[in-house]
Amino acid sequence: MNTVLFDLDGTLHDSEKWYIQACCTCFENVKKRALTIEEKNYLIGKPVTRILNEWFSGHEEVILESFFKHYEMINHQIQEYADVFDMLTELKDRGIKMGIVSSKYRKYVLQELKTSGLLAFFDVIVGLDDCIKHKPFPQPLFTAMDALNAKTDDCLYIGDQPTDILAATGAGIKGYGALWGEGKQHELEAVSPTGFLHQPKEIFTLIEGR
Repeated sequence: MNTVLFDLDGTLHDSEKWYIQACCTCFENVKKRALTIEEKNYLIGKPVTRILNEWFSGHEEVILESFFKHYEMINHQIQEYADVFDMLTELKDRGIKMGIVSSKYRKYVLQELKTSGLLAFFDVIVGLDDCIKHKPFPQPLFTAMDALNAKTDDCLYIGDQPTDILAATGAGIKGYGALWGEGKQHELEAVSPTGFLHQPKEIFTLIEGR
């Protein structure tokens, strides 16, 4: 195994709460009520464009402007999960190629990675605006793999949401559910991941083939 691709939010970055906060603010400004618990849970792992299409059809441009204005005020607080920096450092030292495949716009992926100090670890970044079809479709993974000249047998993808696993399956690579962040094992089991990782450093058992 010489190539590892990662989801970002809820996998490397503890950022879902800030994303949800921005969505809640926009929702409350437009709908004049707070989100229910079920609605907040529905937001997790979904691109903002999908939420806009489903909840704010016909008002996407205005809401998107409001969303990003609020998000830019708070995204400097985003940091990585415990042990993620050490994991990435060791992977880099071992010569493993790494990439990010995120459902967030590239601009914000780059901003967050600069804030957390993780940007230098990655050889390729694929964001929402880099593909026509995004997760759960495999296109963004193919885009990252092509950039890294990675073969399916030598590549795996780690994410916290079912859409991550479905994208990996569609791309013909191994997909592992990350459970140290937002990932829920019972939700991920429904899409048959290759396996689960409870802590970041468990990845080395995969790299070493143990």
